Amino acid sequence: MQFYLLARGAVFEFNGRRFTKTAMSMARGEDGNGNVFAGERDVVPVGQPLLLSEIEAARWKPSDVPWTDCITPAPGQS
Repeated sequence: MQFYLLARGAVFEFNGRRFTKTAMSMARGEDGNGNVFAGERDVVPVGQPLLLSEIEAARWKPSDVPWTDCITPAPGQS
């Protein structure tokens, strides 16, 4: 499941560690430290996932266009 689909308060695992989502791009680990997550990051929900509504999830869905296509000049071009 992608990180952006989870609602605030959702508990998930990433790389064997457990986190709680605190904002649309932030989560707090079990150690109490905050972590930044990209919306398209794959995570594993713990228990029944707490999800955004379809309308809210659509607003936060990451772009299908890679960020490298949006910069000028493109990487490797001068």
